[in-house]
Amino acid sequence: MSDCIEITTDRGESRKVPIAGDKVWLGSGEGADVRVRGLAPRQLCFVRTDHGYRVEPAVPGSTVDVNGEALFCKDLVAGDRIQVAGLQIRWLMDAASVAIAPRARAARRADEAAPRRSPRTVRPKSRGRWIPVSALFAVVLLVGLFLLRSLSGSTWPHSPQHYVDLARAQMNNDEPQRALDTLAFALGEATGATRAEALALEAEIHRRRVERAEKPKLMVARQQQELLLSFAGRHLRDGASRPAARELVRLCDEWLAAHEELCARNAEGEPLLRATRDLRSRYLAIAAIGEPETAADVLFAAQTRLQFRWRDYLGAVQRIDAFLRLHPDAVEVQKAREVMLAEGEPWLEGRLHGIDAMLDRGDTGNAALDLEQLEKWSLLPEWRAKVEARQRRLQRER
Repeated sequence: MSDCIEITTDRGESRKVPIAGDKVWLGSGEGADVRVRGLAPRQLCFVRTDHGYRVEPAVPGSTVDVNGEALFCKDLVAGDRIQVAGLQIRWLMDAASVAIAPRARAARRADEAAPRRSPRTVRPKSRGRWIPVSALFAVVLLVGLFLLRSLSGSTWPHSPQHYVDLARAQMNNDEPQRALDTLAFALGEATGATRAEALALEAEIHRRRVERAEKPKLMVARQQQELLLSFAGRHLRDGASRPAARELVRLCDEWLAAHEELCARNAEGEPLLRATRDLRSRYLAIAAIGEPETAADVLFAAQTRLQFRWRDYLGAVQRIDAFLRLHPDAVEVQKAREVMLAEGEPWLEGRLHGIDAMLDRGDTGNAALDLEQLEKWSLLPEWRAKVEARQRRLQRER
């Protein structure tokens, strides 16, 4: 018989698997000799030694849980239990090893049955030599056990620098969490320049993780910044007027309020931040932000909100109404508001007709998206009843 392991799942199911060869890998991947679902592609390795087998983790510097202790490696004896990923693995000795104990007991019984030697054949001095030797052996054994236990929490057998280098390789291999775990292990004993390098690498990993998490936000900031450049190219290309410059500066201020902090802490965002600040400063003097807003300023700002597929009637009317509350006698602005609503009615009817067509053919998904955009940009109090009628129909047909 060969050595074998007994694998028991958390549901109590167990199977025995023979172990043979110089190295036997346990894991879930194709490179594993013993494949078990729920483990890493390569989780553990059984290595043949002069005295049997030793168990090691697949990743250098990691630990393996044997008999409840986290160890770098363990020379296995019969009955050792390895815990990994909800599994319990028991090491079973081969038949030859198991037979040693019965033969030893038989030999002892034979010795007891043999005739006793006469007192003259006994050497009293041998007992005196045996006591110091056994005491020395016991001391060596205790020291060895103490060192093994204390080393279980250290970076032995490799230096802290080895684990810092390993963490850097893991970071470059896009494994940030494993790299942080390895660095935490190395920092347990790292000192001097090695510790400083480990701390700097740890900070770099955290910075990269933050940047990765914020990439979608940076994409939104970039898209909105491109709209600012488009606005400047359309309205300020042939010369800067005060209303256009004033609206651009206001749009830049909105962008900075939303994205300045994000871009300042990300390397990819710094060019966006610089470009927006430069664009704002270029037209700040012409915008005359400190001066009161005029009817021309308000009407220009309102009209620029109606130049997209989803017209921002809500924002445009709010700007006009805010001005009219301060200047109720501004006839020009009041008339512009009425014209805006009159021209907006056909546009709204066109959008609602498209939504009706979607609902007629059962396309509730796109109908819901269009209604959401209408509610976000164009749901004026005057138009609320028409939009809500489609929302109720959508709810019925879903």
